[in-house]
Amino acid sequence: MQMAEPSVQFDREAYVDLLKRSITNFHYLGDDASFEQFRCVSHYDLDTGEWKIDRAALPATLLRKGQLDLIEQAVVWIEANQVPGDYIEAGVWRGGVIILLRALLGAYAIPERKVFAADSFAGIPLNVRAVNDPVDLWTDRWVAGLDEVKKNIERFGMMDDRIRFVPGFFADTLHALGNERFSLIRLDSDSYDSVETSLEYLYPLLSDGGVMIIDDWHLPGCRMAVMDYRAHFGITDPIYEHDANAYWTKKGLAPLPGLG
Repeated sequence: MQMAEPSVQFDREAYVDLLKRSITNFHYLGDDASFEQFRCVSHYDLDTGEWKIDRAALPATLLRKGQLDLIEQAVVWIEANQVPGDYIEAGVWRGGVIILLRALLGAYAIPERKVFAADSFAGIPLNVRAVNDPVDLWTDRWVAGLDEVKKNIERFGMMDDRIRFVPGFFADTLHALGNERFSLIRLDSDSYDSVETSLEYLYPLLSDGGVMIIDDWHLPGCRMAVMDYRAHFGITDPIYEHDANAYWTKKGLAPLPGLG
């Protein structure tokens, strides 16, 4: 007698948690820390601008659990409120957030939306307009080439036509997205010029109710670029902070739920 195959209940929470642990390489780098306490940058020497681990062991993202949770809750909010538009990250490094966003489309059974990955894929450019931005002093320009990013995404089984790449410096490429509409914009652009340019071209494309996430809120150039842009265009939507990232929702909605 042939036994029937057991039915399997998809555990979305466990799947997404496992993915977050994987893109941070917590399984290999975590030592005795809990995932909530894990900081992969503890394996990076800030003084020399070099990793203390083999390149093959590098995480796909520098983000912490709380910062990844912020992205997930933004997606949940957007879907629950039917905010129109795709997702975009400007400044993707090794592609970890792109992997997470594509996985969330599947985990939450979200149809049609796409994930845009915008990056120079040649590292952080020096500022041209801004002066005295500490980012210009970094010896490590955080270079991850397009082929490397694509291989990382493929390694996680996430590469398909719902991911769109926007390669090149932002001043040369983001203007071509003028006909797009976004529900989530995540800026991980580090420097004043890059953040300013990202906002200039992308923020007008953010739907009402959409979420803007700023990763480098601790960097003075990034924070100044955000505040200058908001002041220039009279943006008064409240800024909220979660695990050292900043975010706001267009048209000033309350803090995102689910971020205890």
